[in-house]
Amino acid sequence: MVNYKGPKEWKEEYNVNISFIDEHHKKFLEILNQLGEVSSKGDCNQKISDIFFSLAHYAEHYLIREEILFKEYPGFSQHKASHTKFLDVIKKLHEDYKLGKENICLEIYDYLYNWFENHILEYDKEAVDYINSKGIN
Repeated sequence: MVNYKGPKEWKEEYNVNISFIDEHHKKFLEILNQLGEVSSKGDCNQKISDIFFSLAHYAEHYLIREEILFKEYPGFSQHKASHTKFLDVIKKLHEDYKLGKENICLEIYDYLYNWFENHILEYDKEAVDYINSKGIN
């Protein structure tokens, strides 16, 4: 489990130099940091609806656009499946929250932190490198 250690700062090395991707990754990091901050202050239950709304907006406005860009990427079906799993997990965490599950904010934070580290910083970057190498972008 990841413990909140303060805001995770955007680093230049995170950029993939496709503006809509970088903008949305920065927005995701803002959501992650907001969740970490309210969790550490014990305010999560008051702010969690805003966080779920932000995640829904992220998914609706970004993931589909990314999938359109990555459709020529050889690992596209796995990449798309990971997006579907992300949405399923977020829905499950939202249900768990509504049922009053304890420590749900930390569980959400942990999941989002791992998503940022593993999916955004690794899989998205790998897909962007591929499409750039093929001149698809």
